[in-house]
Amino acid sequence: MRSLLGRTAAISVAALTVFVGVTAAGASADSTPDPECAPVESSTTAPETSVTTAPETSAPEATVADESTTTTTDADDCAPTSVVESTAPTTSSPAATSTSTSTTSTTSTTSTTTTEAPGLGETEPAPSTQPPALVADMPNPIGAAPQRGTDRQVAETLPPPITTTTTTLPPEWSLPKNSGEGRRVVYRKSWPMRVWTVESTGAVSKTHLVSGRATWNQPLPGTYSVFSRSGYTCNIKNPNLCWRYMVRFTKGPGGDNIGFHEIPTDLRTGYKVQSESQLGLALSGGCVRQRTSDALYMWNWAPVGTKVVVLP
Repeated sequence: MRSLLGRTAAISVAALTVFVGVTAAGASADSTPDPECAPVESSTTAPETSVTTAPETSAPEATVADESTTTTTDADDCAPTSVVESTAPTTSSPAATSTSTSTTSTTSTTSTTTTEAPGLGETEPAPSTQPPALVADMPNPIGAAPQRGTDRQVAETLPPPITTTTTTLPPEWSLPKNSGEGRRVVYRKSWPMRVWTVESTGAVSKTHLVSGRATWNQPLPGTYSVFSRSGYTCNIKNPNLCWRYMVRFTKGPGGDNIGFHEIPTDLRTGYKVQSESQLGLALSGGCVRQRTSDALYMWNWAPVGTKVVVLP
């Protein structure tokens, strides 16, 4: 009995399985769509973001609305399929329009850019983000220093003031009275012995100490003139005594020449017969001795014909 029941159950299960399979096959056959009425497979493509770099001076910032619409194609005998629309905001650069097409379906995505400045009408342009440069801020196009005007003298240039120098000589250097007139040499025999050179204007151009002879007659007081000059000469009676810059203006009682010259040098010793510190004393045999620099000055200042005034 149990065996019979078991076989019966197995047969029932097998029959049920065959029935289910046949039913499923029929349903599958009924659900196969007609190729002519089959709707076109649709898909939704996400909007693509396209970035276009605009020039720095392009239009102002904009708010972009990107709408992506997907539609399907309906057959004449079939019921229309639903239309799926998806809208997603997309940020795009100013003044940019992008279009993308999917390869799996007939889908078109179009981005439209609109520009609207805050606080302004739709037709008014947005203000520039950078104000124009002021003229004071603009650099010098040439890069050179500013040009200066031309100097022009409006007043006559005056000559420099004339300066007059007055030299006050010590009393012993002052020109003695009654020393003559005109351009001349004044020789004073009294102590300290001194010589002055006087210009034609009466001004003293130089004065210096000298050494002469103390006797009253060599030379006698009076007015003389230069009659001879020698650059180098020696004493007639003592040829070992020589000197330079001889300026003769008179003669002594024995016929010896008397004149202005430097301190003589003894050729036997090579030394001068007196020192410059002794000038002013009566140490000469008749001529007028001077230091070398003063003798050179007299040589240049007193040519032949120069007046010489001898004072006691």
